[in-house]
Amino acid sequence: MKNLKDVELFVFDLDGTVYIGDEEIEGSFDAINRLRKMGKRICFFTNNSSRMHTDYIARLNNLGLRTYADEIYTSGQVTCEHILDEYRFGKVFLLGNERLRSEFELYGIEVVDEDPDVCVLGFDTSLTYDRLYKFCKYLNKGLPYIATHPDYFCPAPECPMPDVGSMIEMIDKTIGRTPDLIMGKPHQTAGRRLARKYNLPAKKIAMVGDRLYTDVAFGKNCGFVSVLVLSGETTLEMTKTSKIKPDFIFDKVKDIIPAIEK
Repeated sequence: MKNLKDVELFVFDLDGTVYIGDEEIEGSFDAINRLRKMGKRICFFTNNSSRMHTDYIARLNNLGLRTYADEIYTSGQVTCEHILDEYRFGKVFLLGNERLRSEFELYGIEVVDEDPDVCVLGFDTSLTYDRLYKFCKYLNKGLPYIATHPDYFCPAPECPMPDVGSMIEMIDKTIGRTPDLIMGKPHQTAGRRLARKYNLPAKKIAMVGDRLYTDVAFGKNCGFVSVLVLSGETTLEMTKTSKIKPDFIFDKVKDIIPAIEK
């Protein structure tokens, strides 16, 4: 049985875990500050690659939770780090909006429209058909293919928005290519980078989130303590039928505190 008291780094998903839309989930901010006072380290890790990490810092601060640069990690950042390691001087054809493009440029990665070395599929909220077709043509020539994350949809007010996972399926049906590597949750690349970023063994890290197939599966795949909160997408009934079993289940983030203090 894994022990929450031994955890040194708590990694939190955002939407559905810490907040929903522009509203804090009851007690989340106070609980996170309590963890800090206990000497625990905090990281907010999101698969959403349509925003820069600085956007999330500003968002959390504006919502009332003081947040620092080393406490944010996104699938876009994981992708940038991988490209710098594996394609140091490579040029990238990017399906991504201006915020993701700015993240790549911040890391010193050259983003091009012609003659790329690698193709990256991100959450492109400005996608055009011409660029999608061009992306497919490069993949059809055999260029390396990376996706920032595998989520099929992003929560939105009127109905879910198609996300990277939906694009992956469409591209596969079109040209028979799937990504050579997917960076975000639940895949292990991000987990290894998290452990290295914070210089901690996997058993000292907890992943806290509201989705079984991304957040909890990520924790399980990486050897982290996996914590499911029922404040977002997943219901208790869903956990009974799922093959993915979290180490701990709480109603909300705030309920983690009593479990550590008892």
